[in-house]
Amino acid sequence: MFFTALAGCAVNLAATWAIRRANRTSLNVEGAYQHILNDLYAFIATAIAGAVIWATGWGRADAIAALVVAALMLKAGWGLVKASGRVFLEAAPEGIAPAAVGRDVAAVPSVVEVHDLHIWEITSGQPALSAHVLVATEAECHGVRAQISGMLHAEYGIDHATLQVDHAGAEEHCSEPHGEAYPGQAPLKGGTT
Repeated sequence: MFFTALAGCAVNLAATWAIRRANRTSLNVEGAYQHILNDLYAFIATAIAGAVIWATGWGRADAIAALVVAALMLKAGWGLVKASGRVFLEAAPEGIAPAAVGRDVAAVPSVVEVHDLHIWEITSGQPALSAHVLVATEAECHGVRAQISGMLHAEYGIDHATLQVDHAGAEEHCSEPHGEAYPGQAPLKGGTT
C-alpha cells in the first residue's frame, strides 16, 4: 500500500505540474486539474496511512485518510458546482457588478440613458453583455457604440457586447433594422460590437 501510493504520488505530481500551466478559466480544464490534484491528495493520504499502519499496526489510519480526502473532494467539487451554476443560471460573472457597469456606460460622453442591461457568462471566463443605450440627439451613435465597446473591453474584459444604440426621444433609430421580424416582435435593431 505504501509503495503503490508513492508511485501514484510521483505520477500525479507530474500530471499536476503539467496541467497547472494550462488556461484554467475553462471549467473543463479546472475540473481536470482539480481531479488530478485530488488524486494526488488521495495518494499522499494513502502513503501516510500506509506508513502509520506499517509502523504501528493501527488499521483505522486508512479510514481517517479516506475521510480527509473526501472532505478535500467536497471542497473542490463545491467550487466547480458554484462556478458552473453561475453559467447555467446566466448570472453576472464573479467580479463584475452590473450596477457599476451600468454607471460606467452611462458616464460615456453623449450617453443619456442605459436600460435593459444584462450581463452573463456564455461559458466560464467569457462574459457577455446586452443593453439598450440612448444617446443625445446630436451624437454620432456608431462612435458612441465604439467608445462603449472599448471601455467594456478595457475595464471589464467584456469582448462580446450587443448594444442597441438609439437617439433619445427620436422616432428613427441609429442603425437600420436588420434581421427577420418574428411574430409579435419588431424587427431587430442595433448591432453587435
